[in-house]
Amino acid sequence: MKQLNNRITIISLCFAMLCVSLMYSQNKVSNNPPFVRVYNIEGKKIAKGKIVFLSDSTLGLKKSNKLKEVPVKQIGKIKTKHSGGHNVLMGSLFGASFGAILGVSTADPDALLGYTAGEGALALGALGAVGGAAIGGMTAGFKESETFIINGDYKKIESIIDLIKEH
Repeated sequence: MKQLNNRITIISLCFAMLCVSLMYSQNKVSNNPPFVRVYNIEGKKIAKGKIVFLSDSTLGLKKSNKLKEVPVKQIGKIKTKHSGGHNVLMGSLFGASFGAILGVSTADPDALLGYTAGEGALALGALGAVGGAAIGGMTAGFKESETFIINGDYKKIESIIDLIKEH
């Protein structure tokens, strides 16, 4: 009976800790600046990266530890988040990795339809890449990116300040 009570106590404590961690996970705490893509007046992408600073005349972006300053008068529009192709690429990479690992771990050359580890990695990796790309393509439609039309106007760049403060 004592052993049963100890197990119930342990399970109850684990459940309570899980509930507390789930409640805390709902709090949005982020020091990560938003990723943006910057387009010029003609609509051509001229820069991308995370916003480091914003002044009345320049927008500072950081990508791969390189800082790029873009004059506000050259900015046509700013889009938040990565493009949909990023979702497809990440989905295919994850799917290929998962498929290759699954192919290696389930290899059995002596089975009726057996295959070696290399064959399994290749076949299931390719299948996983295709499936992951498809899932990534579907999730790209649910991205809630925002577009800020600037057209070189210093006053319109102030709308980006709220975006920076959110993050």
